[in-house]
Amino acid sequence: MGIRGAGMRSVGISAGLAVMVVLSVSACASSATPNASPTSNAPSAPASADLLACSDLASLDTVAGVLAAEPADVVEAVQPSDAVDLAVLTAAGGLACSWRVGAGQQMIGDGAGDWAYLSIEILPGAADDWAPPYAGDTPSEDTRTIAGVEATTSSGETGWRVSAPVGSAWVELSITASGLTSTGSRFEGTPSGEVLDNLATAAETTFTTVEPASEAQLAWPALAPREGDATCDGGLDEAGIVSALQYGEATTTYTVIDPRAQPIGDLEDAASARVGAFSCELFAEGFGYTDILVVRDGETIIDELAAQPDMAAALEPVTLEGAVDGESAFVARRMDGPRSPLYLTVGETFYAVSSGDGAQTVAEAIIAQTR
Repeated sequence: MGIRGAGMRSVGISAGLAVMVVLSVSACASSATPNASPTSNAPSAPASADLLACSDLASLDTVAGVLAAEPADVVEAVQPSDAVDLAVLTAAGGLACSWRVGAGQQMIGDGAGDWAYLSIEILPGAADDWAPPYAGDTPSEDTRTIAGVEATTSSGETGWRVSAPVGSAWVELSITASGLTSTGSRFEGTPSGEVLDNLATAAETTFTTVEPASEAQLAWPALAPREGDATCDGGLDEAGIVSALQYGEATTTYTVIDPRAQPIGDLEDAASARVGAFSCELFAEGFGYTDILVVRDGETIIDELAAQPDMAAALEPVTLEGAVDGESAFVARRMDGPRSPLYLTVGETFYAVSSGDGAQTVAEAIIAQTR
């Protein structure tokens, strides 16, 4: 599954993203802006020439019902653990809608608190690539018909998910929450089937809106896809990174993970393949893994990450040796500290680096080899 890594939901393009990555596809405040907040208690019917927006897919009442809260408690927010994945999706021309109740996730991978998030993700033109979501280690086989569409559902320790090809698009809705593997979840005591039923209610509105939508209504902004091969050379040269990490004579392997060169396993794979995001994965015997996510022409991603309220709380600015004016870098706080990902830009490229032996060391090696 996936090109996700460096603190994202999994790894493939490890690091969890040419990416314009607008976590909420440039959350401006226009009615045609994809990630505008819900503003009414009933989804609006978009004019035929307007881009679909999040407010067309879910009302505040709907979101509150799904997240076991009151409408006044719902805010538009992206979960830090999912932020880079959603940024890749929007960079690929998709729509990423996300709402939260509770205080919000404080660190990537953190399961404490009282938060819960609902996300709706759409990638137009990807219905033929659709694959069922995983339930544990295998694709889910649980299905139900929602608004005339056969959807696959999954429930487990990572939350609840509904996924389906809808019209020409790949559509997924998911709920994640704190306390699911311990205690204190706002869904504690609620039958899992009931939570999934509520999510299916939200999916019904989403499906009935997306299925008849015109191509123009799904034409959200996107980065130009990467041209050329995915290669881990130049600033990503293995020898320079191994030397910087002081691995000495350790046996290493360096692998390019390119979603375009492998079967699509999930929505993140599909989005990454479309925009051309890839990752370089270094394994050093006796030391462990280093994952580097690469998004050519994706320098705007880092500003979008920093602009997200919940994500901003999880980021700490860092100064990197060799960086020049206009380049940014942040460490994303994570529960297992040494694996905290570091996000940076070098020129017009966005990188997300995760390394137990020093993400900053790797980042500075990339800068040194690029200049």
